[in-house]
Amino acid sequence: MAGNPPWTTTVDTGWQGDTLRLADCPTCRSLDTINPGLKNAVAGVGSNTAFAAVNPDFRPPESWQWNATISREVLKDTVVEASYIGNHGTHIWRRGGSYNDVTPSARLQIAQAVRANAGNVGDLQNANRIYKGLGPVTGSESTGNSTYHAMQIWVNQRFSNRLAFQVAYTWSHAISDVPLQSYTSAVTDPFNYSLDRGYSDLDRRQMFVANGVYVLPSFKDKGAFVNHILGDWQVNAIVSLVGGVPINVTSGANTAGLAAAGSQRPNLVSGVPIYLKTSNPLQYLNPAAFSLPGVGQFGTLGRGAIRGPGLANVDFSVNKNWKVRERFGIQFRAEMFNVFNHVNLTGVDGNLSLQQVASDSNFGKPTNGQFGYLTGNRGPREIQFGLKLSF
Repeated sequence: MAGNPPWTTTVDTGWQGDTLRLADCPTCRSLDTINPGLKNAVAGVGSNTAFAAVNPDFRPPESWQWNATISREVLKDTVVEASYIGNHGTHIWRRGGSYNDVTPSARLQIAQAVRANAGNVGDLQNANRIYKGLGPVTGSESTGNSTYHAMQIWVNQRFSNRLAFQVAYTWSHAISDVPLQSYTSAVTDPFNYSLDRGYSDLDRRQMFVANGVYVLPSFKDKGAFVNHILGDWQVNAIVSLVGGVPINVTSGANTAGLAAAGSQRPNLVSGVPIYLKTSNPLQYLNPAAFSLPGVGQFGTLGRGAIRGPGLANVDFSVNKNWKVRERFGIQFRAEMFNVFNHVNLTGVDGNLSLQQVASDSNFGKPTNGQFGYLTGNRGPREIQFGLKLSF
């Protein structure tokens, strides 16, 4: 069903027939008495009725870009460029807004009930929603913003004396108040989007990439056979060094007294190392570096303030071309990806699931035994050979 302005709604009525009319649906009701802006029916009549809403004023995202570049040939066939790159994004999709959360005035009472493990937490949350008698309303709107600033240095050696190479270095800083790769993350505070302003999930603080091509000398003076075997091999290499991506560490605890824990974050403990160096290379983050916020409070840790491991990779290949006849040629290639078999670990379990019940013996401690562990890798060394006939 589609609602009327200023909202549209997606509704699951559980109806089994081929067609559905509101007059024939006893589980549907009108929202006119709850909010005149929500016109049409949604499923269910209980206080847990939930649906998704999309703002019809949804605007397409906008991106404003600017740059300045200085380029100069410093040596014969060698050019150096220095650039500043800027970008500002507006109207970015914000998915996961809670349009029917607990009113701010009731948060402390709910947070205290959660801490005391009271049996009426759910009733308190539903009784203190913005629109009483209605459950969670997950909203989508185009209110996200982002900024990007970068310094880029590029060195380009055109092919000369059997050698060509490029070297690029980027120092950048990307900030946003919404995820830019996944649009399903919950909003930390539905009344204060600025709490989610932090390092963007696309932020790569430093990147270094270099590639080169070198053609080995020919051996024509040693005879045709020797030259066919040893001469004119082409060697290629790519070196990549990339900084780690931001990690959004969540507490898994509803210390702020919202309708759900959502994306609430913990406190960062001063003076305690965040990153671990143990005999287990998969154990990356230190649980002791994070603590449970106080009753009615959000954590001090910012979104994306913790960094994952970086990437270091070298790819290498060699190839040679033979001219069989005027119309035929053969190329042999040997390629090695991650030539040094360097382990590049990725993905961090960032949910602490802190015990928030004060009477529990594990109060304030993580209940997720996998917190801080790396969950994936970019793969080992790969070697492949190829032979190509061209005509």
